Amino acid sequence: MGLWERLIGSGPAQEKDASRLLPELLASYTEEARLARQIREHAEHAPNHASAQVLRAVADEQDQLVQLLHDKIVALGGEAGNNVGSSKGGKNHWTRVVCDLEDNRALEQGYIQQLIYWDPEFPEAADLFRTLEREKGRLNARLRDIALRADPHALN
Repeated sequence: MGLWERLIGSGPAQEKDASRLLPELLASYTEEARLARQIREHAEHAPNHASAQVLRAVADEQDQLVQLLHDKIVALGGEAGNNVGSSKGGKNHWTRVVCDLEDNRALEQGYIQQLIYWDPEFPEAADLFRTLEREKGRLNARLRDIALRADPHALN
C-alpha cells in the first residue's frame, strides 16, 4: 500500500505493532552514528580549515541526534551497539559532501515514513520521528550549503 492509500484510508486498516519501535530506533541509531563518523572523516579530508570546521560542526549536531536516539533506546529497555558499519567516501571534497547530503536525505525520508506509520496511535513515537525529521531537514540545508560552496563547477 502506498502513501496515498494510507493517507486517504482506501486500503485495509493496518494494526500498529509497538514491538516494531525498538528495532526501528536501533536501525536509525546505527545509520545516524555511521553518518556522524562519516562526516567527521570527511572533515579530516576537507581542502581547507574553514570547510573542515563547518563539517565538524555538522558532525557535532549529528552526534546530538545519535545521543537522542541512544537515550530513547535505553529508555525502552534496549541497548545501542557500537557496530556502525563503514563510511562512504569520494574522490574530492564535493563528492564526499554530496554523499553526506544524500545519506542525510535518505534518513529524513525514513523518518517521514516512520512518522506517518506511528501517528496518531503512538504520539510519543510520532513526536520523536517528527523531531528527527525536522533536525535532518535543518542539517540538509547546512550540507547543501557546504556542497554548493565546494562545487568545482560553480562560478566565483
